[in-house]
Amino acid sequence: MTSLKSLLQPDRPREKLEKYGVETLSTTELLMLILGSGSKRLPVHKLARKIEKQFEDSKQVTLQDLLCIKGIGLAKACQILASLELVERLQPRIPDEVLNSVDKIVVHLYDLKAAPREKIVGLYLNARMKLIHKEVLSVGSLNQALIAPKEVFSVIKHMPIAHFVLAHNHPSGEASPSLEDLQFTARMAKSGELLGVNLLDHIIITKTDHYSFKRHGKL
Repeated sequence: MTSLKSLLQPDRPREKLEKYGVETLSTTELLMLILGSGSKRLPVHKLARKIEKQFEDSKQVTLQDLLCIKGIGLAKACQILASLELVERLQPRIPDEVLNSVDKIVVHLYDLKAAPREKIVGLYLNARMKLIHKEVLSVGSLNQALIAPKEVFSVIKHMPIAHFVLAHNHPSGEASPSLEDLQFTARMAKSGELLGVNLLDHIIITKTDHYSFKRHGKL
């Protein structure tokens, strides 16, 4: 049986979580932590990837669906479903509010103010401008976060997304955008157009200030 302890040091999700924070873990790594170990013939990371694939292919995964995955028994299947249900019960409910102003949007970005490293967050809205999903897209170093368009737009396959807002923090305290910020915004706006979703705004957050690309005519 392959356990987390048998993995090489750089691949251990526990150590990665302890050093960099839980938000830096991939979905596969989160599932590895929940599983704890794989089966006799399937390493834990491969088993976790099979489960992730199951959730990618189906919006509603049942106990029976998990039990059909080779290497998953009743105990592990129950752990996964219990974890999902716990998150659903404990997570704060998204207010049924129309996000039609920068001030309303910034309220949903309070967690970025004190983040020690640069973090990119996506807010995804339906056609009525109501928030239906919020996701941490990337966590970078002190002043840089790397992200690809596919990470920004992957959620639109599963949800009725019409608009989206991007936001990231500047731990340095300077809210003005860098050249890289401007280029990133233009690239994401163009990618959104091709996929039929509208980039409403890109907002930079600091501890005491914020910068709206739309308000400053940069979008």
